[in-house]
Amino acid sequence: MKTSSVSFGQLRRLLLDLHFIETRKDAFYRFEHPGSDTILLFRPYTPDDNVTMQDLATTRTHLDWRGLLSAHAFDDSLTRTPA
Repeated sequence: MKTSSVSFGQLRRLLLDLHFIETRKDAFYRFEHPGSDTILLFRPYTPDDNVTMQDLATTRTHLDWRGLLSAHAFDDSLTRTPA
């Protein structure tokens, strides 16, 4: 499976900044945004693992569909160099 250049740690931080609630069950990560009824599930990544292209695309699409973050803003936030 093809991986992206985005680490799970980066994606996790973005989701938490968007007020998702993180839980872990049976080694899988679950991120829930109660205000929008959005639930995202991820395999057991480590913070340094690069997420798959499929997980990245699915997350981008769902955040855009739910009005939480546009696809363009999603891409910008993950490619921005930290200060």
